[in-house]
Amino acid sequence: MPKTKAAASALLAGLLLAGCGDGSSPDSKNEHTASAGPSAKASPTPEGPSVLLTVPSQYDPGKGWQQTLSWMPKNYSAQPLVAVGTRSDTVAHVNTTEDGYVVQVRDATTGKIRFTGEPWEPPAPKEKTNSLFGHSVQLPSVSTTVQNGREYVVLWAHGVLGADALDKGKEIVRLLVYPMNASGSAVAPTREIDIPVELFALGRDYLRVVDLGTGLQVHWEARNTDKEAVAVNVTNGTLDHCADACSESIGRLWTDKGWVVSDYSQDTVSMPKSWHITDDAPPGAKYAQDSASGNGAYVGITGGHLFTRWKAESGSVMHPLTALHDAATGKLETSIVCDRPSEGDTVSSPNGRFVASGTVAFDLQQRSGFCLDAGKERKASVYIRSITDEGIAYGGLDHTPREGEETAEVDLSSGTAAPALLPEGTVLPHLTLKNTGVFLTPSPDDGVLISVLRHK
Repeated sequence: MPKTKAAASALLAGLLLAGCGDGSSPDSKNEHTASAGPSAKASPTPEGPSVLLTVPSQYDPGKGWQQTLSWMPKNYSAQPLVAVGTRSDTVAHVNTTEDGYVVQVRDATTGKIRFTGEPWEPPAPKEKTNSLFGHSVQLPSVSTTVQNGREYVVLWAHGVLGADALDKGKEIVRLLVYPMNASGSAVAPTREIDIPVELFALGRDYLRVVDLGTGLQVHWEARNTDKEAVAVNVTNGTLDHCADACSESIGRLWTDKGWVVSDYSQDTVSMPKSWHITDDAPPGAKYAQDSASGNGAYVGITGGHLFTRWKAESGSVMHPLTALHDAATGKLETSIVCDRPSEGDTVSSPNGRFVASGTVAFDLQQRSGFCLDAGKERKASVYIRSITDEGIAYGGLDHTPREGEETAEVDLSSGTAAPALLPEGTVLPHLTLKNTGVFLTPSPDDGVLISVLRHK
């Protein structure tokens, strides 16, 4: 029976909403011990929802499926425990058995199990991470990625191999790779990849294994310290760590053309020996070529698109102009001036048409932008946390998700993007797919409830 330590931090609902955003870090002040025991046998095709949630009107609370992860501690300090395959329209999550952890992949619409991985004992967790906050090691987590046109699911964990009373052992991040089109039970991974933590400088506060649009990458998230980001080729196991490109910079994104980095002093973005963000400044940028002024500051990346912030003549803050670039080439795609743009999660719709970072959103098809920050006519800002293919964006009025916060929805396809307040107690979709939304809430009994609800 796998056992581990988990950190108690903010309430589950807030943590889960923040878990997949770009650059977010869990607050970790209290700790408790939780056992990951055997779960109830998962139904091959679960019945409809038994717990009816208050959800946005686009979703039917009674149509879809639910899965309870009873082994999860209520105050799980979230690395993502659920991931979605946008190409295969699937939902993947971590579960437990008597013999270890497993990854399970279900069809998003029907809930039918596509495959279940063989039981796995991850590397032994450390007592604590050597981080700024000192929170406990996370439980195994799951990510999805696309490599050479194929979609994969990755079960991963951070831990130590070979430690005993005398030997400190070897600290690693271990990845188990499965093709998303696998089928059956007790499926073996096609590849197991170990990434030595020595590649990273210790002292980071948040480990992420994520695909930002160019393949799988491993980052220790901490502003101005991600010097040794690592890109992973899941088909052959090769690693490409930022190394020389990050000698004086922060590794942001690997591409087949090189690493996208931002420098420590001004946070402006470049691809060394290829391009600098000021080569393609947005219209209206003040002192566009002067990177020393903070122009072209890094904001976030999603789906291969790069958000940057610039000075402009108008606006009540120093950098009110937000631009969107192709992350591989640095080429400008579109931009907008907002009165008080605020940073937050960086997210995109499943089809990639709509992207957002904090209170700024873009429609890539129309090349239009939207400001959702507070201003003369709006009392509060809306921080976007998820977007559907139809352009319905969901967000909270607080920068950090919390229990009982007020929420809103915004139709980015309408042209006006006027936020509408949602009823009190509305649960937002944590992840969105073509015809469904994934909602993560505390279970009425124990653990975490995964609700995958269909569009009306």
